[in-house]
Amino acid sequence: MPRSDVVVRVAGEGGEGVISVAEILTQSAVDAGYDVFTFRSYPAEIKGGLAMMQVRIAVEPVRSIGRGADVLMAFNQEAIDVWGQPQWLEDGATVLYDPRHARLGEAFPATGVEAPIHDTSMSVTGARISKNIVALAALVRAIGLDPAVARALVEKKFRRKGDDIVRRNLDAFAAGLALGESPALASLRLAPPRDDRGERVVLSGNQSLSLGALAAGVRFVAGYPITPATQVLEFMMKYLPALGGNVVQAEDEISALAHCLGASFAGARAMTATSGPGMCLMSELIGMASMSEIPVVIADVMRSGPGTGMPTKTEQGDLMFAVHGSAGEAPRIVIAATGIEDAFYRAVDAFNLAERFQTPVILLTDQAMAYRTRTLSPPDLSAVPTVSRATPDADALADYRRYVDTDSGVSPMAIPGTAGGEFVMSGLEHDERGKANYAPDNRTKMTRKRWRKLDTLAAELDGNGNGVFDDGDGAEVGVIAWGATEGPIREAIARARAGGLKVAHCHPRVVFPLATRSIRRFVEPLRRLIVVEENFTGQFAQHLRAHVDLGDVEVVQVNQCTGLPFTSDDVYAELERHA
Repeated sequence: MPRSDVVVRVAGEGGEGVISVAEILTQSAVDAGYDVFTFRSYPAEIKGGLAMMQVRIAVEPVRSIGRGADVLMAFNQEAIDVWGQPQWLEDGATVLYDPRHARLGEAFPATGVEAPIHDTSMSVTGARISKNIVALAALVRAIGLDPAVARALVEKKFRRKGDDIVRRNLDAFAAGLALGESPALASLRLAPPRDDRGERVVLSGNQSLSLGALAAGVRFVAGYPITPATQVLEFMMKYLPALGGNVVQAEDEISALAHCLGASFAGARAMTATSGPGMCLMSELIGMASMSEIPVVIADVMRSGPGTGMPTKTEQGDLMFAVHGSAGEAPRIVIAATGIEDAFYRAVDAFNLAERFQTPVILLTDQAMAYRTRTLSPPDLSAVPTVSRATPDADALADYRRYVDTDSGVSPMAIPGTAGGEFVMSGLEHDERGKANYAPDNRTKMTRKRWRKLDTLAAELDGNGNGVFDDGDGAEVGVIAWGATEGPIREAIARARAGGLKVAHCHPRVVFPLATRSIRRFVEPLRRLIVVEENFTGQFAQHLRAHVDLGDVEVVQVNQCTGLPFTSDDVYAELERHA
């Protein structure tokens, strides 16, 4: 019976083409008409270390990396020792392994199939370097993809290296097909894809975020390379100049944000992208942007910390820093993208909110989302709204007060060179004209003005829902979470409901300020609230308790800080335990 869904994991030594196997497999599945969802785990070393990429290929759209692997292609013993453990494999899983570099124990929990990728490559090409192409072909045959599609991608990949290299790799591909014909692999065959998908694209989270920024009108980007956010800077260097924008690789993260504040002060939509250590360096300038009311977007692609931590692994550890990280009390807006497609639209929201409220907006994603890929319908650019910052009219310019106190907290911002729009701008506390003023009543007035922006936004969020609010048809148990946990949570809830469990779900996109009244209404009928997040201390649970009246509901924290994302199995197990 053909499968509707298969999870393929490829693992081995970094530098041996492990990731290339999975990437070509991914594109082959997409070109054949399937939906894909990938996850990759890089070593932190420049070369070497254990690398892994998981590819979920399905007939229907999927929202997460899946459960355990149905098939593991192991290049070496470490791949089996780490990713061949029972908790990482599905029941009935198959392990394809190279007998030259790996062995299976007597009590190994899965079916083992020898795949001599090293020796096959040596016999066909005279070199071991093509063993990843042998492995690719074995997987293509095993899961039933069209070999012609994958073969064309191999040819395209090596075309620039010359005809001889192309021929060798195509020979390796042809030889590898035979390794995937074992009867033990018959259960991995996929059903044919649907033929009504329409146009599809494959994007990573970093690419989706970058495209959203372009759609929102970004015209200045500055950054400093840092894993796992570097891809955003590289993307912008390649594409933003064609749209009339400018990109600067700064000497450090402090300089990068300073560049962005200068560009925004001059009227450009500006953004930087970084990760946790870079956010720490930017903290003083986040406060500067907040005090001076300068719009700017900061994308924080979170990784495992503290310190250097695990720079190539994922975690939701920066929430508290994003909300509170600067000297004094500096208002800012914090948005959390929930997935690859959502990253596009949240980037648009980030720019619109920054411009509208003239404040820093921090957009949180994470390492797993940044580098994994998924098939999507192209975003509808005609539905992308663009909001511009308020500028002073003629009446305001007649007696211009840059920081005039308003009901919303937002004041018209003159662009340098505007006649009559001159004002003083610094990081000091100031009066409505921008002149330094430390008087107690002025300090209170201007602080209230800056924080009133968040009150204005919070009231609007309460009116429009701000994300997923699903009451679960009168459920007494609910799940609340943020960021990239949404996909596995939604799959787990669907599975729970199919089994008769009633579970509610809340997943806000704007995490500061919170839509407190909406969340309170969600929580009120519940007896138990499960808070799912990828960190050790339960930062979002603490955040909820600080800002929302949770009443008598029992709060259950489900925390994970392994460097890996939650799977739907992980979440489902918690639902069974607590529902």
